[in-house]
Amino acid sequence: MYHLPSSKCLQVFVGHECNSEGGGVTGGSFTPDGKFALTIGMDGTMRIWAPRTGICRHVFKLSAEGDMGPAGLTCLAVNGGADGQLAIAGGEDGSVHVVHLQGKKVVAKLRHFDEPIAGGTNNPSDEEITMTSVEAVGFASQGTNPNWAASGGSDGKLKIWDLTVGQSRQDCVVKNEDGSNVNVGGITRIQWHPTQPLLFVSYTDGAVRVWDARNGNILHTLTGGKQDNQINDISVEVFGTEQGPGTALVIAANDDGSTKIYNIDIAAILAH
Repeated sequence: MYHLPSSKCLQVFVGHECNSEGGGVTGGSFTPDGKFALTIGMDGTMRIWAPRTGICRHVFKLSAEGDMGPAGLTCLAVNGGADGQLAIAGGEDGSVHVVHLQGKKVVAKLRHFDEPIAGGTNNPSDEEITMTSVEAVGFASQGTNPNWAASGGSDGKLKIWDLTVGQSRQDCVVKNEDGSNVNVGGITRIQWHPTQPLLFVSYTDGAVRVWDARNGNILHTLTGGKQDNQINDISVEVFGTEQGPGTALVIAANDDGSTKIYNIDIAAILAH
């Protein structure tokens, strides 16, 4: 943990273990009240830390032990639920885990993929394995619906979850005009609009797509530059929400080292 103005390391949290494939800590955040730090790792655990002392306050063991060890956790988001105490993590085995931080309870285990990893032999080749990793997660804002969450997979499917019933309310897949699926690669990042039921989602095909969580429709697609230039991360800032849905500034960090900036009139795309 670093203090940015001084560039000083204030604390080192030690406790996560490596699984059989290596790895370590894959994500971190502070709790919404800023009192605790939260981390996830390839050991399949989510851990709550005291920032001042570096002591681990609780360990959520979210992945079952398998032949190759526990499935690693890949992505993390906080501030879900009516009290803001829900955290969500995606796993490389296709699972989505939801925990209540204050209550120290696992409240849901969701399955992003309809089918488990496929492989017809005991030693399947790379071609026989269907990649089922969840690569991005996020909660809807408190002003939209605190019991909605989203997960994005390496297959390019976006799922909108209703946590009150633990079921998917929308499965969002990019389609061609004939109804066939478009190969968009995988999802790399999800960010919700702060006041509207909209999601900004980045993909490995180099596009950022804006989805309506209410009906699962694409409202807008942002492209630019080389096709299939993977977007590794996005940041979205929305301005002017006091008078409506506002204007979104989207910053996309690409795999070729470039950064692209988009400006979106949210009211205009909602009107279409």
